[in-house]
Amino acid sequence: GGMDVLCSDKTGTLTEGKLRLHAVVDARVRPSERTGLYAYLNASLQAGYANPIDAAIVAGGCPEATGYRKLDEEPYDFVRKRLSVLVAGGGKSLLVTKGALASVLEVCTTVEAGPGDVVDLDAMRPQIERLFVEFSGQGLRTLGVAYRDMGSETAIHKSHETGLTFLGLLVLEDPIREGIAGTLQRLLDLGIATKLITGDNRLVAAHVAHQSGLPDSQVLTGSDLRQMSDEALLQRAVEVSVFAEVEPNQKERIILALKKAGHIVGYMGDGINDASALHAADVGI
Repeated sequence: GGMDVLCSDKTGTLTEGKLRLHAVVDARVRPSERTGLYAYLNASLQAGYANPIDAAIVAGGCPEATGYRKLDEEPYDFVRKRLSVLVAGGGKSLLVTKGALASVLEVCTTVEAGPGDVVDLDAMRPQIERLFVEFSGQGLRTLGVAYRDMGSETAIHKSHETGLTFLGLLVLEDPIREGIAGTLQRLLDLGIATKLITGDNRLVAAHVAHQSGLPDSQVLTGSDLRQMSDEALLQRAVEVSVFAEVEPNQKERIILALKKAGHIVGYMGDGINDASALHAADVGI
């Protein structure tokens, strides 16, 4: 009853949390079956924790994936923000990586512009990044898919995530929960301000905040937080309503700053990346 600030994750709280594939395209925004195949292999063969993104990718099925088997995996983590699997098929080993677009692009040197047409990544990077901005501005989550021929390798390590060829984009939609703007207004009427804290990119976060009725004029990102002292965060955490591209430990840091500023803080979230923030909050939901 004393809570006056509610911090909320985005996926499955402000949004429905039921992601759906909106589009699977190559770097030239053409529908790409190969991008879909590689994404399916990555999502269906990974053995890490279950998540809505992989569930959405696997839901559509992929008959072409039957000829492949998994050899090894480098699991997703919140620093790399990507996941790699090593698969065997067609007489060779193939490293398939998917994840946050920027994190995938940073380990790529080339891009597949079309069947058999591999060009230097720098030639197409502006176009790919422009697509990311366009999709994100519509509230759509955009991931990258890349690959590397590993010859006869049977095991992989993080160090193998280099010199990849960028293949395409996965575009996912996660609609806003019906009536969420009214819910947040009722909370405000009760004296409880809501803040959005998400690992997703700033453009998607701002779009969701706008649709939810949250003030979205200022977005504080994880990179901003890394540059900020605890004293500076004490003030900014109170002023800002939208935090994006944050890591799990940064979510906890925001909660602790709000508590230190004198607020009774609630946190709502259901992902593995919310555990520390739920523990730090006065009220964990």
